[in-house]
Formats: sequence, C-alpha cells, structure tokens
Amino acid sequence: MWLDQNLLFYFDVNSGPCNRDGMFMDSSAPERIYFNTDVLPERDRFPAFCEGMFRHVIGADIAQIGSAPFSGALDIRRAGAVGIAHISITPANMTRQENNLSDGNDAIVLQYWRRGLAGLTQGERDSRIALGDVSIIDNAKPARLRAESASQFWSLTIPRDSIVASAEGPARIAGTKLINSLGFQLLFRYLEEAVEHLADRRTAQLVGDHIIDLAAFALGTAAIGSAREDGARAARRLAILGEIERCSSDPALSAATVAALLGITPRYVHLLLEETGKSFTHHVLERRLDKTAALLRDPLWCGRKIADIATEAGFTDLSYFNRSFRRHFSATPSDLRAAASSS
Repeated sequence: MWLDQNLLFYFDVNSGPCNRDGMFMDSSAPERIYFNTDVLPERDRFPAFCEGMFRHVIGADIAQIGSAPFSGALDIRRAGAVGIAHISITPANMTRQENNLSDGNDAIVLQYWRRGLAGLTQGERDSRIALGDVSIIDNAKPARLRAESASQFWSLTIPRDSIVASAEGPARIAGTKLINSLGFQLLFRYLEEAVEHLADRRTAQLVGDHIIDLAAFALGTAAIGSAREDGARAARRLAILGEIERCSSDPALSAATVAALLGITPRYVHLLLEETGKSFTHHVLERRLDKTAALLRDPLWCGRKIADIATEAGFTDLSYFNRSFRRHFSATPSDLRAAASSS
C-alpha cells in the first residue's frame, strides 16, 4: 500500500537468489521481492512480517487483529517508476503515521481489492472496501487500512508528479473508494496480464509507462465526488438487487425482465451491477444458492429431494447446481443437510 521504492531497489539489486526467513529474492525478474510467512514457524510469522518486511519495505506499521494464526504474503516488483505489490493478509490494521512519513515517500497509491473486506480512513474520509473496489491513498498523509477478513489486493505506487501532472487533483480524493469505471478496469486487467512478463528492465520500463498512462486516464475521468454515488443511480441499483432477491426462484429471470419491471434498459442493469464487482448472473446465482442452503437447513424440507429443492430455488440444470454449490460452499448439498441435521 505504501511501497518504499528505494528499499525495493536496494533489496533486489544487491541480493542474489536465496530462501531465508521466508524471503525469495528473484534475480531473474527486475527488482522483485517475494515473502511468505507460511514457511516460518507460527510464532515467528507476524514478527518477521511486521519488523522484517512490512515496516521497512512497505513503509507502514501493522497490527494483527484477533488471536488466529497470522499469515501474510508480499509479492513486490518494480516496473519503471511504478511499484507493484500483490498483498495477501489475514485480519490486520495497517497504518501510515507521522513517524512513517519521514521516509519522504509522497506517491499516490491505487488499490484494487480481489478478496476480503476492509475499512480505509484518510483525513476526514472513511470508506468501506470490498471485492472489486478501487481505492486511492495519498502517501504524504497519515492513513489507516483495516483488513477485517482474509484479504488480497493489488497496490500500485505511482510517483506523485507523473499523476498530478496528468490528472486533476487525485490527492483531493485520497482515502475514498472510487467507482470502478472502464478506466480502472482497463488498468487492472492490463496489470494482471503484464505483470507476469516483466522479463527485463526495458520491458518493465514500458509496462510502468503504460500503467502511469492508464492510471492518469482512469483518474482523469473519475468524478471528484466518486466516493459518493449519485442518489438516483444508487437507488436504481438497490431496486435491481431487490428484484433479483424477489424473483430469483423464477428460472426465466433475466436482466431484460428486471429492466422491464424498473423501466430501464438491460444494458443499464448490467452497468450498475458491474460497479459492484459482480455480474447480473453472479448476483442471481448467489441468491439461488443462498435460498437452496436455507431450504436444506429448514426442518420442514428435510424430507424433500435435493433436486426438488434446487428446482424450488430456480435451478434448471442439476449438474450446474451441484458444481456451483460445491464451489460456493466448499461442501455438497448432502453435506450441508447432514451438518444441519446433526446440529
């Protein structure tokens, strides 16, 4: 989140390949650090992550939340002037405070959440972050990021001058959740494709330049008030989700039927739901799976066949239902019913 690019350069350039204390210095890729606590004894994981890596390389302090075993992984690379970090972490508070600001790192940070829930605070702004959300942090000011569940996210550290010169005042919206617009979708799709191809410094420089251009475009097209969605837009999204909840048992439910009910176009339905990080189909599937699970736990349905329950929830393809159920709940419908009966 607050990547110290000078330290990143130092670690990689001056270190050959090694596997010690959970760190792998990859000299085959330009300026890369990979660190995973899972190779360490449990008692050493958090101290190594906090003192050995996070504070010095990321430029922030970290405090574990809860008493569950800690797990963290950092995969950090340099692409030209851009720092790229992929971070996986169990619940923790990450803070950049006054004592951290003395490192002189005043970059702009863009984060893209791939898993988990978090709260972001910077200045007077508080934002709730979830799957598919994009957020912005100003490294020149104190900030706090609270990962409330096991989380995984990309963090791009971009030199302030390259962004401020190209996009109007990104620092003014720091600490906010941004609408995941087409610009940000292009940026992070490009990142996920390009990050595996940083074979040499020339390629890395080119990728970094492209990332800066895409970030400037995304920020330049983002509204200054992007953290506060337009009231009518938010109301329509809630109405769409309400219709999905109400009609999910109907096998014929589609974006077109919901659009007709609400007097909007199917394209607008898809657009509003894409901003949640999930498609229309994904929302419908989740509601049907939730209803199936509720019926499997309901004693009044204990004598009914699982196929009948799936049909009741809106599924028409039993194979698809079984695959989706196992993927979503990491258990079969029979397992869930048996667990409910035994409890």
